[in-house]
Amino acid sequence: MGTSADDMTPLERIGASRRHFLAIAGAGAGASMLAACAGGGGGGGGDEKEGGGSVTGEGETSEENPLGVDGTLPVHAVIFDGGYGTKYAEDAGAKYEELYPESKVTVDATVNIQPDLQPQFAGGTPPDVFDNSGAQKLSIDGLIDQLADLGDLLAAPMVDGEGTIEENLLPGVTSPGMFDGTFLGMNYVYTVFALWYSAKEFEEKGWTVPETWDDLMTLGEEVKGEGRYLFSYGGQNASNYYQEMALSMAAKLGGPEVLTKIDNLEEDAFSQDAVVQAFDAMAAAVEAGYFEPGGEGIKHTDAQTNWVQGKSVFYPSGSWIENEQADVTPEGYAMTGAPVPSLPDSTMPYEAFHGTAAEQYFVPSGGENPSGGAEFLRVMLSKEQAKNFAELTKAPSVIKDTVPEDGFGSTALASVNAMITAAGENTFTYNFSDWYGLGADSITSWTKFLKGDIDSATLAEEQQAMIDAVREDDSITKFKAGS
Repeated sequence: MGTSADDMTPLERIGASRRHFLAIAGAGAGASMLAACAGGGGGGGGDEKEGGGSVTGEGETSEENPLGVDGTLPVHAVIFDGGYGTKYAEDAGAKYEELYPESKVTVDATVNIQPDLQPQFAGGTPPDVFDNSGAQKLSIDGLIDQLADLGDLLAAPMVDGEGTIEENLLPGVTSPGMFDGTFLGMNYVYTVFALWYSAKEFEEKGWTVPETWDDLMTLGEEVKGEGRYLFSYGGQNASNYYQEMALSMAAKLGGPEVLTKIDNLEEDAFSQDAVVQAFDAMAAAVEAGYFEPGGEGIKHTDAQTNWVQGKSVFYPSGSWIENEQADVTPEGYAMTGAPVPSLPDSTMPYEAFHGTAAEQYFVPSGGENPSGGAEFLRVMLSKEQAKNFAELTKAPSVIKDTVPEDGFGSTALASVNAMITAAGENTFTYNFSDWYGLGADSITSWTKFLKGDIDSATLAEEQQAMIDAVREDDSITKFKAGS
């Protein structure tokens, strides 16, 4: 499997970005000092690294200017010019200038974050805020103490809404940016993992989206009778999308603590009853012939093309899927997401789903205007600008209640918004694969499994051996979930 940016799936890029930050940060703090809290709102561990100070400036603070911004100073923002573009940031910059007419906001776009910014950090002239994303994201080594504490940003009132920034965030958003209890990174995009399908096809055929595994298997028989398949998969680089689906089912069955035990590399974590049942259910689908043959030889983009062109009915993926498939999805397909089906006696409701935040922004404490950089983020996190982002990109930001019911005409975004509303606090996530770079190992095992070369028990054994090896390797920085 290739390792270039072009070969990476969106799931791998999210994981690589988070792993790069956490692993290097952990190396700076010591192997046991970093505690990243999965699905929670706070970090634990030691106190040796506390970032580079508050983002609140020396100016007079008020309800309108809670961060004490000097409105005469310019603001320099550097934005990764990737799948979301940069217009949303440019629009936020224009709004900043409306609030502070004497200020000038410069928004620079780049795909080369590290080559462009590393010399600036070395020279003591970093930007006031930057989006650390993409294949050439900035190495954080040695910079943890130069990143400002964004705690005051979380506590600041909304620009145009009730309550504080933190009170308006979706569940779990602060977790990826916590470092030893200090909030250093503000993630801006919310990713919902779902089971995707064509609402047009379901309406035409009178099908109901299955909420239970038994109903899914029943639909599988009907689909098989048409000479089609329930699922396609890209075994070269993305069979672990089905790992995500299985672990989501396991979490809904046994609760989020099932994933916490895996994140914490516990012995027999993959022998938990909820995991065993989820893997056995997937094995039943494999044995029934519900997976399109030949998946072991193709990548995720090929599998997803097969799916939208009708060879299969469902595909598990993150909420980036509509944009990723835009060029090959038939007109009127009405791409729609739903929670993964529930196993019998699940402890979490059907509406529960795997959600996480991505696209991380940092404010360097050594910039010319860190309070201005944080205020730029406060503007971005306003209801107005979050809504603008969703309309421009067809992806939700981390701010609640900013996507209309029709999803700005996107069935995918509308369904994601409906899922967020229906789930409430019933969301969960896991981090072990990202933290320890286990994607390639997972893909190897899951491709063999989906091809039918190994059974669910062997799959679980291989997954357990994978995390056991990490736990027993003293050279690997460990992270603790659930703190």
